[in-house]
Amino acid sequence: MVQAVRSTATAADGDGWVEAVIPTESTEHACGELLRLGADVEVVGPTELRRAMAAVVGELARVYGPV
Repeated sequence: MVQAVRSTATAADGDGWVEAVIPTESTEHACGELLRLGADVEVVGPTELRRAMAAVVGELARVYGPV
């Protein structure tokens, strides 16, 4: 994954974000791997992966909601 990011990464934008294309085995696998990065990553596509990420994060918000 690191090599893919290095070879496709854009220059950082004004907020410090970098866009890159990474290969994935499956939506489920990619979701698990990318969730490890927490708020330091935003999936912009494909839509299926973005929706999967949102579903997991939504469930976590329900579990860990207001304390």
